[in-house]
Amino acid sequence: MKTVLTIDDSKVVRTMVGRALQTFGVRVLEAQHGGEGLTLARADRPDLILLDVTMPVMDGRQTLAEIRGDASIHDVPVIMLTAESGKDIVIEIARLGVTGYIVKPFKQETFEKEVAKVLGSPEAAAEGAVDPTAVLVVDDSEKVLDVARAALAHNMKVLTALSGAEALETYRNSRPGVVVVDLAMPDMDGFATLAELRKLGRSGYVALSVRGDDAAQEKARKAGYHGVVGKPFREGELLDHVLTAASSVVAPEDLVKCCLGDEDGCPVFAIPPARVLSRLLPEFAKRLRSLAEDGNDRLIIDVARLEELSSDHVTSLARMLAEASGVGLRTAICTTNAGVIATLRELAEAGEARWADTRGAARACL
Repeated sequence: MKTVLTIDDSKVVRTMVGRALQTFGVRVLEAQHGGEGLTLARADRPDLILLDVTMPVMDGRQTLAEIRGDASIHDVPVIMLTAESGKDIVIEIARLGVTGYIVKPFKQETFEKEVAKVLGSPEAAAEGAVDPTAVLVVDDSEKVLDVARAALAHNMKVLTALSGAEALETYRNSRPGVVVVDLAMPDMDGFATLAELRKLGRSGYVALSVRGDDAAQEKARKAGYHGVVGKPFREGELLDHVLTAASSVVAPEDLVKCCLGDEDGCPVFAIPPARVLSRLLPEFAKRLRSLAEDGNDRLIIDVARLEELSSDHVTSLARMLAEASGVGLRTAICTTNAGVIATLRELAEAGEARWADTRGAARACL
């Protein structure tokens, strides 16, 4: 899924732009001024930036100058939004080095024509959409594939391939949101496989490498892999890297599906890495309200995979527990880690939570 960043001080305009982009099937980020937009652009490196000319704090001209001067985002296409259509403003915008411009208020046809110059037609964009709940694991070892299935099957639909050529065929048919690729496969290694996969679509990519091979791991990152996992890997380690890679290409409303499961009718939220969790909190709050509206009054929060809690995890979990309590959900926290339990017990928000070793036990105590 491609990402578009819209930078405009008007919430009304940002909403209009978001609606106009729906036909392209993209993930939309919003910023209300240039400074905020630059922060988001550097963090997510969008496929397109829609930039308003006239804004407070930092206007469009200043923002564009910062974009073009930053090596990490200097080549991101920019379309300017302007309330003026005169010859002078058009010439000025052209000199700024932008892909195009759109005059506000705009018609849908005009908007789509300009945006399609960067993203392709809405029809092509729809064809290029990925399945956010699917992951493809590519390795010439059946044993590795079995371990990967066990690590990922609770959260995502797992596809497998024994070679690069087989992976390309599977990708064309299923378009998974994340692809995990062994770097050292015969015939077509992980670098050649990645190069071909990137021609087919924009997914998250994770490399598998022999643990301790620092040179191969650094080469993988430079080639475009979002993360590298050393073999042999722990189940939780692989899942964390897959979810992190997914967060770079999958919208939060889709990514949350990979973390929200079920234990005999009781909703279960498996805690992802801290970076992913912080992005999911707004969508998680929406899901909690939906669960309550559907008559659910229980929630299991599974932190069993976490060996320790970062400060970001603690902050996010406190918010989650408060949100659950606010909509009337009873919660059980699932883990056997004494350190994690001790840390969470200090949270006021965890005061009414139940504790259990397994998901089954958590469901039973609720």
